[in-house]
Amino acid sequence: MIIVRERVDVLSEELVERYKAIEPATVGHMLEFGFCHPNLQPLWRPCTLVGPAFTVQTSALDSAVVHGAIDRASPGDVLVIDRNGDQRHACWGGMTSLAAKVRGLAGVVIDGPATDFTEIVQSYFPVYARGLSPVTTKSLAMDGGINVEVTIGGVAVRPGDLVVADSNGVLVLPAHLAESLVEQAEARQERSTKIQEQLAAGMSISELSGARKKIEARLQVQGR
Repeated sequence: MIIVRERVDVLSEELVERYKAIEPATVGHMLEFGFCHPNLQPLWRPCTLVGPAFTVQTSALDSAVVHGAIDRASPGDVLVIDRNGDQRHACWGGMTSLAAKVRGLAGVVIDGPATDFTEIVQSYFPVYARGLSPVTTKSLAMDGGINVEVTIGGVAVRPGDLVVADSNGVLVLPAHLAESLVEQAEARQERSTKIQEQLAAGMSISELSGARKKIEARLQVQGR
């Protein structure tokens, strides 16, 4: 069975642009959830990817809906592909990267392997995957879903959620949470930049982080 639903548009362009200056690790100081399994990595670095999720669900052998999703997605969208646990067959490669790039898509996150490593790297199209495989899928058009709720890297993703990824991994934020966190995340990102400048100037990292005071307090409690 194939399910095709309309694109969900809940993120403002302004909010997406603001998150392009925020690293997932910055949000990692604020949240413990929404981060995909660390095995889900970019195929080339340095790599960044920010945009609304255009979700796809496929079966192990059937990737017809992946091609359909590329044609239905809008410029700036991030294809998020749930492979239903399959880690052997590659549903994405050089041709799909080229097609998605021409369509203006921001990138793709695949909870499974990709193929055509050299072509993907040469295309500079952001592809996040669990690895590589020479075993490909077929265009069977038997099963799949477009703009349905999916799971990637252990994280539930709804159509229109915000995908924020860099060379370290992938974060997915529901639209309402992305909106409520953006100012705090921007402030923390700016603070991180200032700390880097202070470290470069020779200041102590334990002093800047507050670790020195905490260690001294613990030693006092322990009676040194």
